[in-house]
Amino acid sequence: MEARKSLNVSIEKLKKEVIEMAELSFENIKGAFSAFKNASHSEASKILKLDDAVDEAEEAIAKHALRVIWKEQPVATDLRIVTAILKMITDIERIGDHACDIAYMTTQLKEIPHEKIVGLATKLMNTLESMYYITIEALQTNNETLAQKVIKEDQEINNVFKIALKTITEMLKSDLIEAEEAVYSLMILKYLEKIGDHATNISEWIIFTKTGVHKRTELY
Repeated sequence: MEARKSLNVSIEKLKKEVIEMAELSFENIKGAFSAFKNASHSEASKILKLDDAVDEAEEAIAKHALRVIWKEQPVATDLRIVTAILKMITDIERIGDHACDIAYMTTQLKEIPHEKIVGLATKLMNTLESMYYITIEALQTNNETLAQKVIKEDQEINNVFKIALKTITEMLKSDLIEAEEAVYSLMILKYLEKIGDHATNISEWIIFTKTGVHKRTELY
């Protein structure tokens, strides 16, 4: 009984650490997006300095998870949760990297982006923010239904990105945007789209903790 209680405490602590890391990564994304909308090089430079904290969180959680496996020897659902956490933190770390990617591209912009691009980027960001916080709630509550909702919402992210790609292409053809701005803006939008993919990956691992199945493949 004591061993089981200790394992439950360890797993809950691990989940709390993952949630804190996820929130930190997304705060960096929001900061990078704000810098992009304002073409603020100073804001972007600050974001570039924040990635170390995300990397350090990933390393600390990985070490903690491995200690739990070694000391607590979890099985069945408990082992699935710890295994999934080791996978999730890789995606969360990549989200932190994308914050830096967006910030770096922002430092290359010479002026505030075109209003059409800002509008599409804002739509992407709003959907992404909703999607990301549902992901965190799904992790907190181990809720398969919420995780499935995130996976479905990723399609909206993909649709908006396709519209953005078409819009920027048409703007280039009509000389409504400089080629340099178009390239940097499109890359920023692509990084936002990739964050949706990472949120989907995290949700798929949440489903795995409940079912033992990952992307139609039964693992354990």
